[in-house]
Amino acid sequence: MRLAKTFRFAPRVAVTFLLAAGLLNCSSTDAPSSPPPNGGSAGALNGGSGATSAGSPGSAGSAGSAGSAGSAGSVVNGAGSGTAGAAAGTGPAAGGSPASAGSGGASAGSGGSSGALSSAGAGGGSAGNTAQGGGTGVCPVINDFATWPSGKGPLDIGKLAVKNFKGQTGAEYGGAGYAWTFAYVGSLQFTKLTMDSATNAALISDFERYASGTTAPPSNAANATVDDRAFGDLPLEIFIENQDERSKKLGLDRADQQWAGAGADGITKDARYWADDMFMITGLQVYAYRATKDLKYLTRSAKTMLAYQAALQQADGNFWHTKQSKAYWGRANGWVAAGASELLLDLPAGADRDAVMAGYKKQMDGLLPLQITSGSDAGMWRQVLDLSSSNPESSCTAMFTFALITGVRNGWLTDAKYVTAARNGWLALGNKTDSNGVLSKVCPGTGQANAGTLASQQAFYANITLGSNDQHGQAPLLWAARALLRPDCPGLR
Repeated sequence: MRLAKTFRFAPRVAVTFLLAAGLLNCSSTDAPSSPPPNGGSAGALNGGSGATSAGSPGSAGSAGSAGSAGSAGSVVNGAGSGTAGAAAGTGPAAGGSPASAGSGGASAGSGGSSGALSSAGAGGGSAGNTAQGGGTGVCPVINDFATWPSGKGPLDIGKLAVKNFKGQTGAEYGGAGYAWTFAYVGSLQFTKLTMDSATNAALISDFERYASGTTAPPSNAANATVDDRAFGDLPLEIFIENQDERSKKLGLDRADQQWAGAGADGITKDARYWADDMFMITGLQVYAYRATKDLKYLTRSAKTMLAYQAALQQADGNFWHTKQSKAYWGRANGWVAAGASELLLDLPAGADRDAVMAGYKKQMDGLLPLQITSGSDAGMWRQVLDLSSSNPESSCTAMFTFALITGVRNGWLTDAKYVTAARNGWLALGNKTDSNGVLSKVCPGTGQANAGTLASQQAFYANITLGSNDQHGQAPLLWAARALLRPDCPGLR
């Protein structure tokens, strides 16, 4: 990406599958005042009878005593039934208020001593009205994601990160505007999930300058870059949340222009075969799918992801930054991990999904041995992944943590080692986030290393000065927080 700066180690634990209902505890400090909405059109959810996308709140919204839970604070399903709750300990006397449009009825209560967001077990709809494909089956219960150190849970840190971003919505897009876009999207999704309606509305209002045309969006010309077109993720997320047709057009224009004049191989001309593209391109096409449910966008994404896996992924699962630069730059690998995770949440079962999944799992297996295991940076990954003298770096750590959490929560990664790595990644991020929600040790935007030896290319990345309050880090910090909090598993197949 172009150089432009915008403004303890956990023990191994088992992953448990609960066949009756999927429950996800957040932390002792991570209980929202009312449960998040669950998207409706993809299937029946907690309580209610499978509301449509415009459906009225289900009757389970005021669950009262049905929200009782065991001493661990697990939340029972909605529908006024306490059958999933244990007898020891009760949640708040009043259940959560009914969710907004598209809800099948919010979950009952907010749990016992630990408080929680709840999951209906079936991954039918998605949290926070973010349109994603419905999963099938039962969400895994991840006990190791249940509690966190005081003030370091995903709700705590996510709120701080959103607060940090709120004052930056008026920034110019600039050279690293894609990072601003992704932090903006992360803030919208986080506030939607946690039902912070006032902040969510303010964020959407601040986008009005683009929706109305008062501020010109980044270029969408034939020669625009993937960085320019990544802007489209933001208006598409806004459309998904509030059905603003102006925003939909802004986003789809970019997703469609990206494939105008695609080559004979079906790959966009925007493809540079930089690993970064596998979030820049894949993300835009996936968001276009979520806004339209047109499978062509997922087909494009999968075809391109597979081409990049073939060109850049190595035998150990990790990725060169580019065809020229063969160093394992941390964030380049992070972009791929995050982009594959987003794609797999929606990609239908079939050969493309199987192939993308194989590459994703191969990368996760390649990353685990490179995670730092001791000292004050335990849980982090390095700026150059396989260079022991390279500094720990937070943006790639946040991206890998997001990818691991997503894989564990959606049943793609079932061994306890992935849970341990994800938990340790989040703990490391908590240690690097200050009381203002600012993540430290973040690499700024950069280009590819010059042609040369592997050692010289590794040195190019290793010698970059890391900073803080950089949206390259703030964005994936929010993704990881939301991934821990969301109660559904739309990528379960």
